[in-house]
Amino acid sequence: MIDNNFVKPEYWIAAEDDERYRRSIYLFRKRSMPDPVLGGFDAPNGDFSCARRLRSNSPLSALASLNEPVFLEAARALAFRVLRESGTSEQERIDLAFRLCTGRHALEQEKESLRSFLASQRARIDAGELNAAEIVASDQPLDIDVEEAAIWVITARVMMNLDETLNKN
Repeated sequence: MIDNNFVKPEYWIAAEDDERYRRSIYLFRKRSMPDPVLGGFDAPNGDFSCARRLRSNSPLSALASLNEPVFLEAARALAFRVLRESGTSEQERIDLAFRLCTGRHALEQEKESLRSFLASQRARIDAGELNAAEIVASDQPLDIDVEEAAIWVITARVMMNLDETLNKN
């Protein structure tokens, strides 16, 4: 019998249909070599037990949460949820997104920062600097403009990268 904790699996096939997110919380993890993303978040080594993880805030975790495909897909899901469940006003969307990410209501200064960020991303998409269809890259049906969805995907990526979102303690 081969112990898969120390042997690289020959292949991993990501599902493309409805099964794609069914097992999204599972992760193939080796005791001797943890997943690089978990290492960026200072995950403990699998060789010993860890009763409590220390709070960590490294530049590598920020880089991973902005660029790893799983985080991008999570940002898309958050953006689609905000667009689906909130009202049509920007303020309602900001309130819901911030509450989903941090568990609290945004302060007025935080709301203003997000409004400014949304405006800057709108300008980038309008100028052709960003490709909205590439950012959204989803077959999820939305009753909104693709450009608006792209703006919220970018904003969701930033909100999910907040220290308060990543470190709940």
